[in-house]
Amino acid sequence: MRHKVKWWCSLSLVQHRTTVVFILFSLFPTLLGVYTQEHDFNMPHQEVELWARKIGNHIFHLSNAFALYNDIKDNFRTGEATLQENDGLQLVKEMTSDVTNMMKFKVDAVNRIMNVAEEASLDKYKQEEPVDYYNAKRLNPSPDIPQEAIDDKNYRNLSLLSNIHFDGIPINESVSSVHVPTNVYAKAPDVINAIRWSGRLDRTFKSNYELDPTLSWQYFGSSTGFLRQYPASEWVMDEKDPDLYDARLRSWYIQAASSPKDMVILLDVSGSMTGLRKEIAIHVVLNILETLNENDFVNIFNFSTETTELVSCFNDSLVQANMENIGEFKKALKTIETKEIANFSKALIKAFELLQRYNKSGQGSQCNQAIMLVTDGAPDNYEKIFSTYNWPHFQVRVFTYLIGREEKKKRDLSWMACANKGYFVQVTTLAEVREQVLRYIPVMARPMVMYQEDHHHIWTGVYADVAGRRGAPGLKEGYRLMTSVAVPVFDRKKTSMKTANLLGVAGTDVPIREIEKLVPPYKLGVNGYSFMVNSNGYVIYHPDLRPVHQESNAEFQDILKPNYNSVDFAEVELTDYENEARANDSELLEMAGWRDYYSKLRKDLVEQNAAERMMSVKIHLDDMKRVVQRKQKYFAQKISGTPFSLGIAMPEGYGKYKVHGQIELTREIQDHRAGDVMNHFSTGNWTLHPDWVYCEYKYDQHQEDQSPEALINEFLSRAQKPNWKWRSTRTRPPPDPIMNQAQHKRWKPSMGSDERRDNYYCDKDLVQSLLFDARATNVYSRKVKIEDKIKDRNPVAIYIMLLSTSSQNFGITTAFVATRSGLTRWIDNPSESSSSNGNSKEPHFMKVHNRAIDEVWYKRAVDYYKEDQDAYVYSVPFDAATRDPDEVLVTATRAIFVEENDYRMAPAAVVGVTIKHRKFVDFFKNETYKCPSYPSRNSSCKKAKTCESKSLNCYLLDDNGFIIASENEDDTGKFFGTLEGTIMESLVQSEVYKKIQIFDYQAVCLDTQEKNSMASILTTPIQTLKWFASWVMGNVFWVLVKTQLYTLWDPNEAWAYAQGQWDPNAAPTDEVTYSKGPINYQSAFGEYQEMLPDEAVITDESSGEGSGKDPEEDGSGREGSGEEEIPLYEGILEYEVQDYLDGIPTEDTKHPELPDDIGDFPSLELAYINKTHPRPCDKTVYLYKLQSKKLKQDGLYKPVKGKLSNCHTNGCGRPFSVQKVISTNLILVAVNSLCPCESRKVDIEPVEVEHNETTSCNRLLMQHYRKRPQSCVNYHPDEHEIKLCGGAGSLGPSSVALLTLLLAHIYNSMMQS
Repeated sequence: MRHKVKWWCSLSLVQHRTTVVFILFSLFPTLLGVYTQEHDFNMPHQEVELWARKIGNHIFHLSNAFALYNDIKDNFRTGEATLQENDGLQLVKEMTSDVTNMMKFKVDAVNRIMNVAEEASLDKYKQEEPVDYYNAKRLNPSPDIPQEAIDDKNYRNLSLLSNIHFDGIPINESVSSVHVPTNVYAKAPDVINAIRWSGRLDRTFKSNYELDPTLSWQYFGSSTGFLRQYPASEWVMDEKDPDLYDARLRSWYIQAASSPKDMVILLDVSGSMTGLRKEIAIHVVLNILETLNENDFVNIFNFSTETTELVSCFNDSLVQANMENIGEFKKALKTIETKEIANFSKALIKAFELLQRYNKSGQGSQCNQAIMLVTDGAPDNYEKIFSTYNWPHFQVRVFTYLIGREEKKKRDLSWMACANKGYFVQVTTLAEVREQVLRYIPVMARPMVMYQEDHHHIWTGVYADVAGRRGAPGLKEGYRLMTSVAVPVFDRKKTSMKTANLLGVAGTDVPIREIEKLVPPYKLGVNGYSFMVNSNGYVIYHPDLRPVHQESNAEFQDILKPNYNSVDFAEVELTDYENEARANDSELLEMAGWRDYYSKLRKDLVEQNAAERMMSVKIHLDDMKRVVQRKQKYFAQKISGTPFSLGIAMPEGYGKYKVHGQIELTREIQDHRAGDVMNHFSTGNWTLHPDWVYCEYKYDQHQEDQSPEALINEFLSRAQKPNWKWRSTRTRPPPDPIMNQAQHKRWKPSMGSDERRDNYYCDKDLVQSLLFDARATNVYSRKVKIEDKIKDRNPVAIYIMLLSTSSQNFGITTAFVATRSGLTRWIDNPSESSSSNGNSKEPHFMKVHNRAIDEVWYKRAVDYYKEDQDAYVYSVPFDAATRDPDEVLVTATRAIFVEENDYRMAPAAVVGVTIKHRKFVDFFKNETYKCPSYPSRNSSCKKAKTCESKSLNCYLLDDNGFIIASENEDDTGKFFGTLEGTIMESLVQSEVYKKIQIFDYQAVCLDTQEKNSMASILTTPIQTLKWFASWVMGNVFWVLVKTQLYTLWDPNEAWAYAQGQWDPNAAPTDEVTYSKGPINYQSAFGEYQEMLPDEAVITDESSGEGSGKDPEEDGSGREGSGEEEIPLYEGILEYEVQDYLDGIPTEDTKHPELPDDIGDFPSLELAYINKTHPRPCDKTVYLYKLQSKKLKQDGLYKPVKGKLSNCHTNGCGRPFSVQKVISTNLILVAVNSLCPCESRKVDIEPVEVEHNETTSCNRLLMQHYRKRPQSCVNYHPDEHEIKLCGGAGSLGPSSVALLTLLLAHIYNSMMQS
């Protein structure tokens, strides 16, 4: 029985096993088939090779024929184009000489302004005499409105004409205009007197402009606060914006008014410094920081019981007052806490010892030294400390700022300042902070003023002048980079009491574009460039200087970067050996210890030595998406009379030589067989480089802005008339001051209007090279027949050309050529362009990309020539997938070189074609969807492995890894790694692509802060009381402003208190007045941030002269910066601190929806703003470059075979095949798609370099090698005779009328709300 059961059990087990096996075989045939198919799949490597060869042959011959490559190259050769060696050293010397001469003119101009100003100030006037001047904010430029029809009688008619030399801004060359800041009382006697005598400067302004027509804005900034500028122009303001411009805070003013300085700021943070006192003290420190520049050194110490650095990283040191360090101070000021009792002895000793150590060690500025003591009172005068550390030499000046109204605390602080060659002020309100802080500058200038004859001129670093602020809203670019030259103006009056008054500063702007005109790019050739560096190693201009932030976030689009004017030369030249952030090669920088950079090239530039060096560098292109590596030769020379060095860089190899080919214009005209020289431009369409100067008029600048094409037409027509002269000398030295009248007249003869019209400049070499290039490229005739195109071509070319004329047209829309002389000409293919361009919303490709050697496709074609001389370089827009597919074009370009041998060669031109991307993809599919051995895609071919099968994905990639064509239209323009990251990494491992790391030291990182909860705000009654108190105080100050009753206290000053209400319906704007230079506390992100301290508030139309009220009527300015709200409670500052300190809202700024019942409490609304904090940071990205030589075997391109093994749990892999497409920069990649492998994403978006605290601190403390300014005046033996060392007036009592008005206004406002 047991045996029977056992047998039955055994039988059942066998049946079960059989069933399981049967089920397995029945369920898995498909899976097993897939697995088998995967392992049996053979990549069509041979087919891929044949596809690539056929595609390359086809597009090469077709592009060559349509672009007429051979014809143009033959024309350069038969036209007798030759090669000349580029002597870089001689070239930079010639360019430096031109720039030096131009700079001397500017210095002479400001010296003349200075001399006349000092003489004019001695004139005596009757105070009751009316002052005749043009108020820049009260001009009526419209001739259609008579003077009597203007409602505001303070407005004056003044004819203003648009002038291209001043960015198209309407100006008047006959007079100057005066700008009085909102925070300055325009009718104060000292202001009126200075405006009166400075009117004599108009004749000097005009004379300077006649002598040097390249002069930009000339100006005189008065120590009383106003600015007189020439030529006269309207000061454009928005009605809702306050006028924040104060010339005394511009870099050109402060640098000229005083010598460099080492400064220690002592900030009292004891327990008594709370509430309003703390706010005022912080604003005092912020305004002091505004007055510093890159030649100054500073540190801030908090002191109570102990004395500690405000920024812990800046331990026991002084740091350069550049934008980054100032930003660290500002950030730390937001976090200070007050506590305990102030120990003044420790603080003063700490400050003196630090300054003494820097003075003895040769560090810092090695000039002026100052201690700025900010406190609400001191218990003693600490005479013993001063006698020990500062007497008898008085090396350190002491400036004291008493916060608060207590009169009894003045004595000790006043004594400290007076006993140490300083100045004492008492600051009682936020509105007076700026004016009180500015009082220290004339004191620092006293030694310089007392010497009288020693007027040192200064040059500022680069800064962005906000174009369009003066009335040119049509400008395409919002910013113009400038530098300025300025000189101090001294008071020469003899008075009974010893004084040393600074009258102001005279200066003029020098646009960077005027400097670049003197360093013509065509002389440097393609991929060559020039640059300028100052004595701090900061870039004045450089092709990789990117001052404007480009960000997909519209809120921060096209705004100035925080550190745009302190970009170091080492941050724009990336050596090829740089593998970690800020670790440059020794050829550029040599590290000696962790605190100091000693450099070779950079040091030569800073020291203004003549230099000639070679470096291997990495250069990024196309918005940091492409990269090239090359050796460059650098040459540098000193620009005499300035702190600048001019340098040029030229590529090693083809940069050694330049193509020399010119048509001598006079001979061409005399040769009657040649005909009109304009015949060389007869075929096709043509344009010239929009930024190059071929010919220009020096004086006639009120005409309409003519295009380069119109100007060259005009001048070539004039050149064919008798008595033509080139007048090709752009600069010459200024006249010698010892010239007599006759000599000066010969140097600068007087000119009538016709002579002014004939005063022009033409670049002879550039124009005659242009004529040569025009003749060589005059091939694009619409009458060319197909037989002419295929004449003398090989059979393959003939076949392809005939094929292209059939129904299988390749889609070429345009053939073009661009040359070394800036000429671009093209012809459209009627069969393609007529159907597309006629309905296209996009401008013509060649009208947009008309910058010849500066175009990316031109540069890439020239650089790729050494890789493959026969290759066309293909590209598509990176955003092609987001565009209308019918509008997307493929660009193919090929360089034409003039060669004498394998070593002597230089680029002459680049030819190219544009192809409809859809037809290009159709051709790609047509070739890869069939077997090369079959003439068509028949059934037998479909069984083979082609790109049409689901088992294979095929891509055409360019030399930087971007997809030119694929089966999916949405892939176009994308980086291959974003789709097939694992395959991309395999291509790097297979050495198909090289991975190159790039660092961006000018990056901006955006930190988003969380929104505040509305619920928590509404449930906090104390906060509501704060809002109410702030609202009441705002209305109180509004009455003071509107009634001008604040002048009862001091009629000569304008402490203007504005209410600071924020209009929720007003769109944020950046329309402010133009800047004469960067504000000196160097906070960036646009004009507002240049002018506002950390807790600044933009007022509504009732504030400032933007309201249309005369300043003497409403006094709406605020002394200080014209912007400080009275921030009694921190809740009022949420919006302003973040959005106006850290980044300017633009017209595109979007604000969240707000409740309708907010009413008049602005801070409720402000609390909703989602704050974004832009900050400077380092970023890095890996870019990719094709290694064509690695794909060659025995001189032929062979497939690269690879496979991703075991990339899935079932053990399958992904084989792939890579083949170079001949005569292109493309590779064909075929990837097996059956195995469902997970693919990593390889992106090329820059990411922030994470610095730890130690690294960040070391980077800030690292002192780059710099050269101190030559001028330092910090001592005069008679200065002790000057007894003026400060004081403070007291406020008068309030009147009954004032109180009544205040209560009435508050009552009315409450009733309305």
